[in-house]
Amino acid sequence: MSADRKVIIVPEKYSGRSLKRLQLPHPRTGVPCSYYADMESESLLEVVGVDMNGKRSWMGNGWVRSDGSLSMLTPVDPLFIYLSMITNMSVSGEETKFVDVDSISLESQMDAQSISALMSMSTLKQRALDVLCETRQISDNVCVVKIDQGKVLSWLKRKCSVERFPAALNGCVEGIADEELREQTKAREMVLLVSEYLQPFWTDKLISEFGGFAQVCENEKKATKANSAIAFDSPESYTPGVADPKTKPASVKQEHR
Repeated sequence: MSADRKVIIVPEKYSGRSLKRLQLPHPRTGVPCSYYADMESESLLEVVGVDMNGKRSWMGNGWVRSDGSLSMLTPVDPLFIYLSMITNMSVSGEETKFVDVDSISLESQMDAQSISALMSMSTLKQRALDVLCETRQISDNVCVVKIDQGKVLSWLKRKCSVERFPAALNGCVEGIADEELREQTKAREMVLLVSEYLQPFWTDKLISEFGGFAQVCENEKKATKANSAIAFDSPESYTPGVADPKTKPASVKQEHR
């Protein structure tokens, strides 16, 4: 019985609500992932697993979960999933074509019931089409759509506004005195965050919309070079004012959330 127990942390606003579990493609990778939908409010929560490597346990009234693992449900914009699915159907290279949006649920690599449940949220579906697509009404029952790149990029740029910059990332801009460079660095970090939910096709276009962040990259190279010049193998090898000749510049790897 204890093996079947799961610990799930849910945002307070969804506590006590009836949530429907869905299996939907991750918008960046296309790999099937677990989500929970609040069908009433037409909102979506993604499941984020936390593995404690067996170093913790959960105990309840008559049950124990020995591995200490838990899941968190965090809100995600369903439009990222719509963008991925419609892109797969309507975009080929730089060419786009009109497709019947209701045929998405017929895609063989997706869970048809979960896709149908997602698309049954009519207000959400209409918002996705309005924000992401050019639409044409063929008949009373048939609407065809294709990705509108201008609309998509405008929406993504709003997602990357520095006004949404999280306080948790303030360390990324500490020490940058130039205000313009600080703003560019913040924008680049926002793009990296949003790109976790984007196919490479859209990430490349979004970076281009911001000018490529060449100045930010150049500043980071200079910072890395400066840091490497004062790095030492060990306290015993320290000589004031002399850089360790064996030290190579550390590679910079951006952590994504």
